Amino acid sequence: MLAPIPGGIVELEVERPADRFSRAGIRVSGARVAGASEPLILSSSLIVDADSAQLRRLVGRRGAVRPGPARGFAVVETGSVEQAVALAHQMMREPGIGSVELDVEQSRALRVPSDPFFPGQWTLRNLADPAADVNAVPAWDLGYTGLGVVVGVVEFAWQVDHPDLAANFIAEASMPPAGLNSHATSVAGVIAADNDNGLGGVGVAYDAGLARLIYGTSAQTASALLHRNDLTDIKNNSWGPSDNNRVSYMSAVERAAIAQGVAEGRGGLGEIYVWAAGNGGTNDRLDYDPYASSRFTIAVGAIGDQNVRATYNETGSSMFVVAHSSGNVQGVFSTVLNGYTTAFGGTSASAPLVSGVIALMLQANPDLTWRDVQHVLAATAWRVDPDNESWAINAAGRHVSEDFGFGAVDAHAAVVASESWVNVGPEVHADSGRIVIEQAVPDNNLVGVSAFVTLDRLVRVESVEVIVNVRCDAAGDIRLELVSPGGTVSTLSVPRFDGTDDLVDYVFTTTRCWGESSGGTWTVRLSDERASQSTYWNDVRVIAHGSAWSSACPADLNGDGALTHVDVQLFLAAYHAGDPVADMIADGTINFFDLQAYLNRFSDGCP
Repeated sequence: MLAPIPGGIVELEVERPADRFSRAGIRVSGARVAGASEPLILSSSLIVDADSAQLRRLVGRRGAVRPGPARGFAVVETGSVEQAVALAHQMMREPGIGSVELDVEQSRALRVPSDPFFPGQWTLRNLADPAADVNAVPAWDLGYTGLGVVVGVVEFAWQVDHPDLAANFIAEASMPPAGLNSHATSVAGVIAADNDNGLGGVGVAYDAGLARLIYGTSAQTASALLHRNDLTDIKNNSWGPSDNNRVSYMSAVERAAIAQGVAEGRGGLGEIYVWAAGNGGTNDRLDYDPYASSRFTIAVGAIGDQNVRATYNETGSSMFVVAHSSGNVQGVFSTVLNGYTTAFGGTSASAPLVSGVIALMLQANPDLTWRDVQHVLAATAWRVDPDNESWAINAAGRHVSEDFGFGAVDAHAAVVASESWVNVGPEVHADSGRIVIEQAVPDNNLVGVSAFVTLDRLVRVESVEVIVNVRCDAAGDIRLELVSPGGTVSTLSVPRFDGTDDLVDYVFTTTRCWGESSGGTWTVRLSDERASQSTYWNDVRVIAHGSAWSSACPADLNGDGALTHVDVQLFLAAYHAGDPVADMIADGTINFFDLQAYLNRFSDGCP
């Protein structure tokens, strides 16, 4: 029954079954459904399950019929809501007509938690500056809250009976408690504080499970890094060596534990290790931290609520991404022992924010490997503070920064990319082997000594390790740089105050060459730029890790978009080395026919 009422609003009382008309809504606009629990936006169109020819006969001049969005449905457009409703009543009495629905805009509830302190959690939803947060709400609105994913907090014990954490504690994935710690409790809260419980705030992955993992001696820490990797998916590490600008070493057993975790964890997909990049500011570099700079881990730096570098944020060639934390104006809200704080911060807070985002990603796509997670983060991070002079473009055309890595993490972009992500191919390696230098490095000299390195196969680079043995009285005298064949410079060590003597099989890592080809000549430069201390370079080894080289233009073997003599030289090197990239006809063997095929492709040019 239709009855006009003042103001042109129409009261619609549905006499047929309620499921004929959508009854959810978001607000009144032009019409409303009587008895509906919420107002609607109604249109003047009908969506009808019927044959289009039959509809055209019924509708006549009262409207236009066009194909609907789904097979078997049509849209009938009329001149007003009243006309649409009257026509709907007529259609529902006609044989052969299926469903008849008024096209409405339904109410949509954003998944915004009701917790009392959530409005102040600016890292998740920044009401003052929507651009300066991790963009969590749109990811939640897609249904991703970390459900089914378990994140281990590697540290001293966090308060598992905290009222905002207890619901997400996973006892079977945890280690016995030791040294109850407020810092660890804050880390856990950033990741997965519970939602809609009337208490405190929420974590970025508020439905994720939390495991308690205890570090300590090298053996204890290795055990924590490997503990129940069949149950945990991500392990957050908001700790590291002292931020004292000195090189430090990781024990062999810890290094082996991380490598084992990425090889065997999560049923072979690889445990995800997230590491705080450190709080040493411009006086330190994360390159000297073997945990955060490992190719197996994701080093997380910090930006503040002004979307600029946090004051304490370190720099380095292995910086992977940044996320919001303290360091500009505001601190971070989180849990502490028996309560809450608004003053949490440092990379200790930005790392768990990223761990939580990765939990959302793994819910969106549980089949992501540890390398896929890195790829998604690198692909979806955004270029924060674009005028910052640290930004550069590498030879693969990717923006990279020693301050920000690949940029700031965006939760929504990361989960959307994860949903349809196609797993990268198996990891392959290009290894120079040990290259003997055995040369004194001139003291107090900016030029130093250069080693020119050729790798043994073509790889699309993700990370590069430079392993050096250097006899020195002070590691702080040294500048060490790696230059890729495409010209991308990775600074690995700079002159500073560091009296550490000798670098023994020391592993420096860079991700700045991400996406480049390993083909060509790599240059390693080592100089001793401070007076009085002696330096002797024994040897160097360069290893590029990534995927087997492939390109839309197979003849372009250095990935620079142009075909030159360099590409021919790279092919000949791959041909003589038996590198699979030289198998141009894909028959499993490398012979004269592959050479002929390459030359033909070279002559054809790139598309």
